[in-house]
Amino acid sequence: MDYKDKVKEVAANTFGVELDKITDDLAIGGIEEWDSVGNLTLISSIEEELEVEIPIEDLFELNNIKAIVEEINKLKA
Repeated sequence: MDYKDKVKEVAANTFGVELDKITDDLAIGGIEEWDSVGNLTLISSIEEELEVEIPIEDLFELNNIKAIVEEINKLKA
């Protein structure tokens, strides 16, 4: 199962933006709401919504939607 749509939905809700602003290549700094604190909030929201635990050592690499989706797909496989 591909979790791209769910990750994008959680990101849009977390940042309070329209879903169409959350593209595959969107990264930290790509929108005003996504800064370093916003990234931690997003990861926390994704963990809660999708019932996964992202290893802390992977957090710094998860700085764009594509990387987050790939990580979730790997964890949920």
